[in-house]
Amino acid sequence: MSAGRRLHVVGAGVAGLAAALTARDAGAEVALYEAAPQPGGRCRTIVPATGFRYDNGTHALVGANPRALALLSRVGARERWIEPEPEGLPVYDARDGTLSRVALSPAGWWRRDRRPPGLGFADLPRLARLALPLADRPIGPLFAGRPLLEGFVEPLTVAVLNTPVAIASSAKLGRALRRVVRPGGARLYVARTGLGPDLVEPAFAALAAGGAVARTGARLKAIETRAGRVSALVFGEARIAIGEGEGVVLALPPAEVARLLPGLDVPDAYEPILNVHVGLASGPATPRFVGLVGTFSQWVLVREDHLSVTVSAAGEAKTGDPEGLVARILGEIAPALAAAGVATGEYGEARVVKEKRATIRQVAGAGPVRARAGVGGLALAGDWLSPLPATIEAAIASGEAAAHALLRDLPARARTPLPALDAAERAP
Repeated sequence: MSAGRRLHVVGAGVAGLAAALTARDAGAEVALYEAAPQPGGRCRTIVPATGFRYDNGTHALVGANPRALALLSRVGARERWIEPEPEGLPVYDARDGTLSRVALSPAGWWRRDRRPPGLGFADLPRLARLALPLADRPIGPLFAGRPLLEGFVEPLTVAVLNTPVAIASSAKLGRALRRVVRPGGARLYVARTGLGPDLVEPAFAALAAGGAVARTGARLKAIETRAGRVSALVFGEARIAIGEGEGVVLALPPAEVARLLPGLDVPDAYEPILNVHVGLASGPATPRFVGLVGTFSQWVLVREDHLSVTVSAAGEAKTGDPEGLVARILGEIAPALAAAGVATGEYGEARVVKEKRATIRQVAGAGPVRARAGVGGLALAGDWLSPLPATIEAAIASGEAAAHALLRDLPARARTPLPALDAAERAP
């Protein structure tokens, strides 16, 4: 029984929300703290003063993401994630102006018109080498000189790992591929409306309905310890004491964890993601998703009122001339959307968003991250801690595992009101 136990979750991104929901489902009290004005972390919908709503990034799920799909079901949002391209992913190759429909699972490649462009018999052992749990190697050299590299392997790698294919980890991608080949594992899903209304808001509402206390705009300043265990959380001038039967999940990026726990070995190499969002006078009634080859960007997601274009592993992308960047990208995607039969109305407001630390760099030979808090009653969570690629699925699995580990070891305690920051004692 978790009755009488309490979990404090710092960070309301996907990993933190998963940890908090796990604690709620186990009957524990939950207090959730987020430094930003809104929950969601990298999976949030941005609503500027102009009213132009867009997600900060183009996040998709596949059938091989069981933890993510289960969480959506738990918060009543599963039906809000739909398949934008059930007949296969349209991929436009700007080098020759052709559009292909590609099955994401090798099981669908028995149809010639669903195979990745450039796939040849000589690629099969290379693909097997990539998918099998063998020694980690850079992905690019495995396919050197093969047409499949530029037409399929490279776009897949940067989409999943957000790391240049020349250095990206075959072991990380292989773990994802082994899941995708399972029945239904390659089905692609996107949020019908957006990450806020279709993921974050339902999760937050479920926590509130379960009695969780949540506070945004609360950045953790310090962690106090006593006798090797966490004893207090300091938020500005507010101090939250952590007593018997209470635990803390730090669901924060590596840099924040390093700030709070000096000396802890955490990743310090990151890869950025660039997204361009453009309002539309009209778009498709249901979302469309198109892959791009031979262009600056790799993916475009088109909704009824706007489109979002993604440039993964965008270390060299310059954002000093946003108007020029937007014009370049719109010029690239216009023939791709036309070839895929995606009609859009007049373009409207445009926003360029570059996240410099979108994910950790997932390079070959790095091995799994083994960061441990080293403090009793405290656990870490985040997509950067998973052996899986740093995705929504990895974040959710990590958050759930952290909550389970703490709740398993916490003793029961007498129930007391959950603390509010404005009612907490002042930090010295």
